[in-house]
Amino acid sequence: MRLRLWLSASLAAAAGLAPANPDEVIEARDYCYNQDYRTAAEKVAGLMDSDASDPTGFFWQACMVQLLLYDSGDPALIDSFYRATDRAVEKCRAALRSDPQDTWALLYLGMAELNRANCQSWQRRKLPAFRTMLRVPATLGRAQRLDPGLVDVDFGLGVIEYFKAAADRYLFGLGLIGSRERAYARVRRAQQGGGMLQPMAEFLLGFMMKEDRQYDAAAGCCYRLLQKYPGNRSARRLLRDVRLEQGRYRLALDVATGLEADISRAFPGNRYGLAENRLKMAQAWEKLGQADSARFRAEQIIAWEEHQGRTPWLACYVKDAKRLKARLPR
Repeated sequence: MRLRLWLSASLAAAAGLAPANPDEVIEARDYCYNQDYRTAAEKVAGLMDSDASDPTGFFWQACMVQLLLYDSGDPALIDSFYRATDRAVEKCRAALRSDPQDTWALLYLGMAELNRANCQSWQRRKLPAFRTMLRVPATLGRAQRLDPGLVDVDFGLGVIEYFKAAADRYLFGLGLIGSRERAYARVRRAQQGGGMLQPMAEFLLGFMMKEDRQYDAAAGCCYRLLQKYPGNRSARRLLRDVRLEQGRYRLALDVATGLEADISRAFPGNRYGLAENRLKMAQAWEKLGQADSARFRAEQIIAWEEHQGRTPWLACYVKDAKRLKARLPR
């Protein structure tokens, strides 16, 4: 079991193109967001077997690997993600050499590169991520000019627009000019349009609202995701963070407690996911004035210090846990 996900049949009709097995792609997406990666992988393998020249299966394979990487915290999947992405990009470029107006190939190509930028950012490789992202707008913009009905293009362009609008928060002094209003309009179009990227648009909208302190609206996005995909850990992490930043610490702890049990069951060796969740629990307990509980969670993270060179983001969590512990009353 090593894999992750993200596209629509209605778009094919609008574009005059026929993506491979759109119903099967939708089915694979939903298996993945329900965190049944094995079945999702089998569905994507079927897409890859149907036509070796079609980029569809290769794109979705890369997406599944990426989703599983973020869910499991397994660094061994990083190389697998980049290899799968390279294959998807290769297939897209071959398709575009045959037909420069292949709207689906343009869409897959732009989204594959945007996924690459996202993974580079997750690895804390901010400048490579930024350079990769710069390649995307021209590709997705061309797809949208060929077919303005491609609502999933709006998701990709909305990601970039929001990053540009908030760039100084993440890359100080970058000075990009972006519009939050345009970003929200694009993401809402993708969220409401019924494309294959709709779940990711819902998640992004929730994240944007959390960042902009629209906490109840952000929580609404999480609940819609959880209604469709019960137990989805990404939606629960976002909901936990929304409640924590909102100051509703008991609610944040309720979500985090469920996540602790779920992560331990699904990925027992996932120090990345457990440490991140325990840090949020420590922060909530600190805000509630429960120093002993906060200290307990912080010390659980600090005890993993020897693993920080082999676990994504663990060095940051250990550092934050030490700071939290140092400011607790004795």
